[in-house]
Amino acid sequence: MDVRMKKVFLYIVVCLLLLGIPATIYVLGQQRNTRARAAPATTLSLTPPTQTVNTGTDNVKLNVDIDPGTNQVISAKIYLTYDPTKLEAKTITNGSSAPRVLNSGVIENGTASINVGAASNSQPITARGTIAVITFKALAPTGNIAAASVQFASNTFVGGLNEPTANVLIGTNPAKITITGAGTTGENFATGSATLTPTAGATPTATPTATLTLTPTLTPTIPATGSADATASASAVQILDPVQATDVTSSQPVISGTAPPGSTVTIVIHSDAGITATVTADTNGNWVYTPTTALDPGPHSVVASAQTAAGTTQTATTTFVVASGAGTDETSASASAMPVSGSVETTVLLLIVGILFMASGIFVWHF
Repeated sequence: MDVRMKKVFLYIVVCLLLLGIPATIYVLGQQRNTRARAAPATTLSLTPPTQTVNTGTDNVKLNVDIDPGTNQVISAKIYLTYDPTKLEAKTITNGSSAPRVLNSGVIENGTASINVGAASNSQPITARGTIAVITFKALAPTGNIAAASVQFASNTFVGGLNEPTANVLIGTNPAKITITGAGTTGENFATGSATLTPTAGATPTATPTATLTLTPTLTPTIPATGSADATASASAVQILDPVQATDVTSSQPVISGTAPPGSTVTIVIHSDAGITATVTADTNGNWVYTPTTALDPGPHSVVASAQTAAGTTQTATTTFVVASGAGTDETSASASAMPVSGSVETTVLLLIVGILFMASGIFVWHF
């Protein structure tokens, strides 16, 4: 083959390189954008947030509503807790925004759960809607102040597209149900009127006396509840370390954050094995946890949740990646002296360029 033909083939190889490199960068960029869109931004809420029903009501309904934010949600594992002395769960089913039931609803004493999904991976949940519906029977009055709380448990999990192990849930909102005596404003009042009715003439004088006695008793209780809420909300649950979407060089990274002082913080690490642990926030609201077992290399998500005095669950989420070959805290110092490889995108790009150059060199040499 003459020199002219060799030049033609060389030009073809160069053109392939010039076209292949931008195409590779574009594909890798699209993958990066997909992962960025899956950053945690989803909230779950029970609606209506408050309602009042009579004892014995057999169809108290709550919707589990989702706001996916910027996420593309493909599945949700919903775990609810409630007071079994006040409420009895009857059914839990999927909602219109989650047409697939991945695991049927399970109802136990004080808990209910269901696993639902989007229509398909190509049709993820991207807008607000109802993904589950639970119905209760009202068993007993809650009194004149307290309300029965229905809330999300700490192991509630929402999965996003292309992020099977990351929990994209960042917050939950509970519901409160006030249960009264049948046709009255409270069981105690209903009992009092039934007792006083037969006494004819003496009854009218006893009724205002009983009412006046109850009023000062109830008045100081209301501000006490309000002050407890204010204290609990003064320090929100946060995960300060690891920072969202960072790489860690230890397979047992230190996880730390803040919560209401003295509260019990439940930590759930979503990985192949799955780890759940509890720690207590100190008087300043700081908490720290280190996994007792090494985490596998790859992405992991952490959900930290704590309960306020009012029964509201506060939740925080972060994700991180355990680097391949990461050691424990004891070995991380020596490991840090070793060179760290670049990103996956850079490595793939360099491999493609190297292979193309090698192929072009062999081809030109052959001819």
